[in-house]
Amino acid sequence: MRKACFAFVTVLTVAALSLTVTEAKGQQDVATVAVMDFNAFMMGEGGASVNLGKAISSMLVTEFSGREGMRIVERRQLMDLIQEQDLSLSGRVDDNVAIEVGKMLGVQYVLLGQAMSIVDNLRIDIRAVDVETSEVVAVMKKTDATIHLLNVVVELADEFSEALSLTPPSSRPEVEEVPVAATIALSRALTYEDDGQIEQAIEQYEAVLAIHPTHRDAQRALERLRGET
Repeated sequence: MRKACFAFVTVLTVAALSLTVTEAKGQQDVATVAVMDFNAFMMGEGGASVNLGKAISSMLVTEFSGREGMRIVERRQLMDLIQEQDLSLSGRVDDNVAIEVGKMLGVQYVLLGQAMSIVDNLRIDIRAVDVETSEVVAVMKKTDATIHLLNVVVELADEFSEALSLTPPSSRPEVEEVPVAATIALSRALTYEDDGQIEQAIEQYEAVLAIHPTHRDAQRALERLRGET
């Protein structure tokens, strides 16, 4: 009975949340992608742990957004679906759950990942799953210094695009080092926004830009939130 109710609500949610994605698929042959929040944490020298999963997934979405031949589901749309369906996705998300979310959104691929940063040593592991076939179509792994996180995100996006034979971006802003403090502030901002605490989210996005004035994710978020308020 619970499955039947879930399926009925899902149909209604798809109509509201994935209309733009399905229209794009009907108009042209594009890869449609959703990025799940990563299971990720950073541990500093003092032993304090910070969740970086939201920041990494947001940065990937931003990097994918400017690429030809791909349509990326904005993170806000994904979070609206999760909240609408009352899905609990804390901790590691397995492939079955990600595929179900992908089906609700009407996308072709979902990206899942784990990341760990210990004393500025970063490792990110990503897998891309075909929603229709449940096949893992790409596995990507990178290690670097945490301050080079944006460069790692760009390289991972390039590898995924290459795996799908997509046209690489003709141009992009110069990849810069992102201070770790800015990444931490970004993760806090995203957590506040997910919890509906918009004023606190805006404060944290502004804190990101105070540390790193050209941070694309913070810029996009502030434009969006200030347009809604």
